[in-house]
Amino acid sequence: MIVVLKGGPSPEAEVSRKSAAAVVKALKSLGYEVLDLEFDKNVAKNLIELKPQKVFIALHGVPGEDGSVQGLLETLGIPYTGCGVESSAICMDKDATKRILKSFGIPVPAGETYFSEEEIDWIEIPCVVKPARTGSTVGISVVKREEDLKKAIKTAFKYDAKIIIEEFIDGRELTIPVLNGKALPIVEIIPEGGFYDYEAKYRKHTTKYEVPAQIPGKIAEKIRKLAEKIFRVLECRGAVRIDLRLDEINVPYILEVNTIPGMTERSLLPKSAEAAGITFEKLIEEILKG
Repeated sequence: MIVVLKGGPSPEAEVSRKSAAAVVKALKSLGYEVLDLEFDKNVAKNLIELKPQKVFIALHGVPGEDGSVQGLLETLGIPYTGCGVESSAICMDKDATKRILKSFGIPVPAGETYFSEEEIDWIEIPCVVKPARTGSTVGISVVKREEDLKKAIKTAFKYDAKIIIEEFIDGRELTIPVLNGKALPIVEIIPEGGFYDYEAKYRKHTTKYEVPAQIPGKIAEKIRKLAEKIFRVLECRGAVRIDLRLDEINVPYILEVNTIPGMTERSLLPKSAEAAGITFEKLIEEILKG
């Protein structure tokens, strides 16, 4: 039996449940015995009783993507999908991810990490203010006016004790999934308001997606190689999605690595896989086997 873990205390629980529903449907259509399980205080007890062959992690945010659940499953001796404990913890922390990628010569936006409002001094506008350890664009603000900076900082600190303020890269919003080490087609995201926030991702229907993105061949190949290198450097497993910005002179800047990409009807990994000729059911099975 395959158990699909969903929900949890994260602000992204609603998205997680939608992802889990899609995964359960796909696995059932492939003939697997599958059960979806809400992540709560009884999760360890329930898993011990169920004795699943494998757990498909469909949790988004903490504790699903930060290594906590992965550590629990390893302690229980239950195999699971996706990245391991260390990779999950690193990728969940945008600050740690940036430091490691930078050490390997991978371009990331310039910026600073802060642990309190008091230590924040002069900030160049425009900038991006974000919690270090959230997903689905929760708590993130693009600040283009000086008077909006203070509110953006307070919003970010509401979600995490560590925040990042980094330069705003003017350019195109791209994402590229990597499945078991192989890069899939690049997706360009074109939100109506110019910022791909939580509303644009999950609630509005005005965001446009171009798959594969119309990018010069050499640049696209450079991004694909970069994505596969990131997958190796961070010792990822299964399917990850790498978000980036492509500036006006076609230089890619890595923003973050999502170790448990969304699986809803609007999610970007399934769109990219479809462009590569991989059905949703096949994608789920590849993740399960990987």
